[in-house]
Amino acid sequence: MFTSCKASLTAIVSALVLAACATPPEPVVEGAESGDPVITPRQQEYLDAFNAPRGAVRATQTGIRPGYTFVGIAETDRTEALNWRIIAPNGETVADGQTIPYGYHDGSGAHVQLIVTDALRTPATGLVLDVEGVGKSHPFAVSEDVFKQLKYDTLHYFYHNRAGVPIEARYAGGKQWARPAGHQIEVLTCFAGTDTRGVEWPACDYKLDVSGGWYDAGDHGKYVVNSGISVWSLLNAYERGTDGFEDGTVNIPESGNGVSDLLDEARVNLDYMLSMQAPEGAEAAVLRGQVNGQWETASPDVIDVSGMVHHKSGDTVWARFPLMPHENTANRVLFAPSTAATLHVAAVGAQCARVFNGIDDVYATKCLAAAKRAFAAAKRVPDAYAYDNFPGTGPYGATDIRGEFYWAAAELYAATGDAAYAEDVKTYQAALDQWPVSGRQQPYWGDTTGLGVLTLARLAPDPAIRQEAVGALRQTADAYIAQTRFEGYQIPMNRGVWPWGSIGTLASRGMMLGTAYDLTGDVRYRDGALSLLDYILGRNPRDISYVSGHGENAFKAPHHRHWAGARHEGYPLPPPGAVSGGPNNTDPAGPVSRMIFDQCHAQTCYADHVDAFELNEVAINWQAATFWLAAWADDIDRADQTGR
Repeated sequence: MFTSCKASLTAIVSALVLAACATPPEPVVEGAESGDPVITPRQQEYLDAFNAPRGAVRATQTGIRPGYTFVGIAETDRTEALNWRIIAPNGETVADGQTIPYGYHDGSGAHVQLIVTDALRTPATGLVLDVEGVGKSHPFAVSEDVFKQLKYDTLHYFYHNRAGVPIEARYAGGKQWARPAGHQIEVLTCFAGTDTRGVEWPACDYKLDVSGGWYDAGDHGKYVVNSGISVWSLLNAYERGTDGFEDGTVNIPESGNGVSDLLDEARVNLDYMLSMQAPEGAEAAVLRGQVNGQWETASPDVIDVSGMVHHKSGDTVWARFPLMPHENTANRVLFAPSTAATLHVAAVGAQCARVFNGIDDVYATKCLAAAKRAFAAAKRVPDAYAYDNFPGTGPYGATDIRGEFYWAAAELYAATGDAAYAEDVKTYQAALDQWPVSGRQQPYWGDTTGLGVLTLARLAPDPAIRQEAVGALRQTADAYIAQTRFEGYQIPMNRGVWPWGSIGTLASRGMMLGTAYDLTGDVRYRDGALSLLDYILGRNPRDISYVSGHGENAFKAPHHRHWAGARHEGYPLPPPGAVSGGPNNTDPAGPVSRMIFDQCHAQTCYADHVDAFELNEVAINWQAATFWLAAWADDIDRADQTGR
C-alpha cells in the first residue's frame, strides 16, 4: 500500500500487478527428467538476497547518544546467561555484563537474549558488542551528534527525488546522482478513456500546471494523498521547534534565501499539492460512493469540482525498470479528484498557513485560502473515492475517510481558532470508531486520525481540547509501550502482522511516542521511540540497517527506477539516507516475496533486491516519518545534558 503498487491487496495480486510494478520473474521450468521445479538464475538471486549472511549479535549500526540505554540482541539457542562486553578499537572493554535470556521470538523464529546497559556515557567510535560464544555486532558509536548526519541525509532524499528540475552534482553529493530534469513542464488534463475496470471516463475542459513536486516512490508518479502526510511530517518537525535546519545547512538550491532549508524543501511539494486543486467552476468526472464489487455498473458522475483536488498525476502506463525520469516519455494525465486528496490539501494547507505566517505572509494566506476551499469542497462532495482502476499508477485508495475529515478540521482549528472548526473537530471525533488511536494503529496515508491528535495536543487554542488530545496521545503511547515486554527485540510494536512499508509503521509510532515525550517528559516514551530508531538502524532480525549509507551493513538495492545500480550497470546506488520499506509478511505481491514467503517469519520476510517492490521500495511517506524520528532523536534533551 505504500509503493508503486500503492495499496494493492493480496486479493488483487496478479500477473498484471507483476507486470506493472517490477521486473517480472523468470519462469520456473520443469526438470527434464525429475519433474521438479528448476530455480532460474533470477530467482536464485532472490533466494541469495534473502539468505544473505546475518550476524547473530545485533545492535544499532550507527550508535547512541551518551548516557542513553543501549540494547543489543544475541540470537542463540543457548538458554543460560552469557557474558558480554563492549570493546573499543584498541581492545579495551568499556562495558560488560551478562545477557538476559528472553526465549523464543515469534517475529524471527529464533531464540534470543538481551544485552542492556546504561554504562555508555563517554563518546567513542568503533565500538563492538561481543557476546561470548555467539559473535560480534557491527561497529557503532557513542556521540552527542550520532543522529546529526542521519537527519540531514534523510531530508536530502527529497531533493534527489524532485521532479521538473535538474538534480545537480554540487547539491546531490556527487556526479553519480546528477541527472537532467524529469517531466520539466507538466500542464495536464484529465484522464479520458477506458480504465482497467472497463469504466469509461469523459474528458474535462481544463488543464493544470502541476510541474514540480516530488516523485512518490520507485516510480515517477506524484500523489496528493501520500504527499499530504509526508509534507505534514516535515512541517511538523519544524513546528515542534527542531533545531539544525537553518538556511544553508542542507545544501539545496534554495540555500541562502534566508529561509529554513527544511521549509524550502517542504514547499517544493506543497506547491505541487496546491497546484492540483481544481479552479472555480470546473467540472470533472468522479466516482461517488462504494463501487468495489460493482464495476459492471460503475459510472463516473460529471460534477462541479470547484476546490476539490485531483488525487494524483502520472503516467498512463507503468514505467519500465530501470529508467531515468528524463527518459520517461509516457503520456501523463490528471486522475480524478477525490475527497481524500481534497482533505489532505485542507489539512496541510492549514498547517502551511501556521508555519509560514511571519515568514512569507503572502504564501501563508494562499495556503489558508486553499485549505478553506478544499474543506468546503470535501463537505460538499464527501464520497468521491479513489480506486485501483487506472493504469500506470497505484491507487492510494480508501473509502473510510473519517480520520481525514477529523485531521483537516483539527489543522484548520489550530490555524484559525475559529469556533466552527472546533465544532467540526468534535463532530468528526464523535464519528470515529476508535478514540483515542488504538495501540494497534498509527498514522498512515489511509488513516490520519493520529496526525490530528498530534496537532491538537500541541496547538489547540482551547485548553480543554488540547488536554483531551494530550490524554488521547498518552493512552496511545502507553498502549505502544506495553507491547515492548512481549517483543524480543524490545520495540513498542508486537504483532505477527508486518505490513507493506513496515519501517514506515515503526517510524510513525516513533513520531507518536516522540511527541508524547515532548509534551509529558515521560522517559518511557523517549526510550520507546529511540528503540524504534535503533531497530531501523540495525537492531533487527535481518541484521541490516534499513537506511542506505548508515551502518556497516546498510541496504543498497532499493526498488527505484534510477537508483538501480545494485543490479543494472550504468545506474547509481542510492545516496545515503534512503529508507527501505522493510519486512512484509502480509502481501506477497511480487516475485521476491513469493520465493521466500514459506521460509520467512514476520520480521525476516525481506530481501535487499531491486525487484522486491513489496519489500524494498522507497517512498516519501516512510522517508518523511524516518526523517522526523531522526531529527527528533538528534534534537531532544539538548538543554539539559545531565541526569539521564
